Amino acid sequence: MDQFERQKVERQAMNGKMCLLLGGIFLMFSAVTSTLMYGINFFMTALEAEKGTAEYVELLEKAGMQSGLLKGIGICFVAVGIWEVIVGLFSVKNSNRIDKSQLSVKMIISLFVAEILMQVLLFVTGLMNLGILFTAIILPLFLLWGATRFRKVAKADPERKFAVDPAKKNSARQSQPAAPKKSIRERAAMQARENAEEPENVEEPENTEESENTEKTENTEEPENVEETKNIEEQ
Repeated sequence: MDQFERQKVERQAMNGKMCLLLGGIFLMFSAVTSTLMYGINFFMTALEAEKGTAEYVELLEKAGMQSGLLKGIGICFVAVGIWEVIVGLFSVKNSNRIDKSQLSVKMIISLFVAEILMQVLLFVTGLMNLGILFTAIILPLFLLWGATRFRKVAKADPERKFAVDPAKKNSARQSQPAAPKKSIRERAAMQARENAEEPENVEEPENTEESENTEKTENTEEPENVEETKNIEEQ
C-alpha cells in the first residue's frame, strides 16, 4: 500500500468513525424525543377511546380511525423506537471498531427497512409527518454511509481492527510531559513575594519627580555660567 492509498484509507476510517458516532447520538435522541413519544401518545389515545372518554372518541371519529388500528400503530412506533435506540447505542459503542462493520451494516439496513415500512403504514392511514419522514430516512442513510466507509477500510486492510488505535493514542498521551504542579506552600510564598514587591513599585514616581527637579536646576544654572564666560572674554 503506497502513501496515497494509506492516506485515503485513513480518511475513510475517520469519516466512518465520525458518521457512526454522531449518527448514533442523533438517532438515540430522535428515538427518545420523537418515535417513542408518538407511539406512547397513540397507544394512550386508543386506550382512552376504548374506555369511552368522550373527547378521544370524538377525536377518532373525526379522524375516521378505529381504536384498535391506532393502538397497533402506537405499538409499531414503540418497537421501532426501541430498535432505533439499540442501533444507536451499537453505532456509538463500535464507532472505532472496523472489525464490527459487517454487523453494523446489517443492523442499519434492518432499521432502514423498518423505517420505510413504518412510513408506508403512516401514509396509508394518513398519519404521515414530514419531520418523522426526515429522521426516518436521513439518519439511517447517514449511518449506512459511515458503516460502508469501515467496510472499505476492512477490505483494504483486513488485519486492522480500530479506526484510531487506542494503544497509539495512550502512548502519545503518556509521551507528553505533564505540567509541574505547584504545592500550596509554593503558591503562598509566590503571593508573599508579589505583595512585598508592590510598595517598591509604588514609590517609583517620587524618584522620577526628584530627577526632574534636579534636571530643572541644572538647566537654570547653565545660563549663569554662560554670562560669566562672556564677561571674562569682554574684559
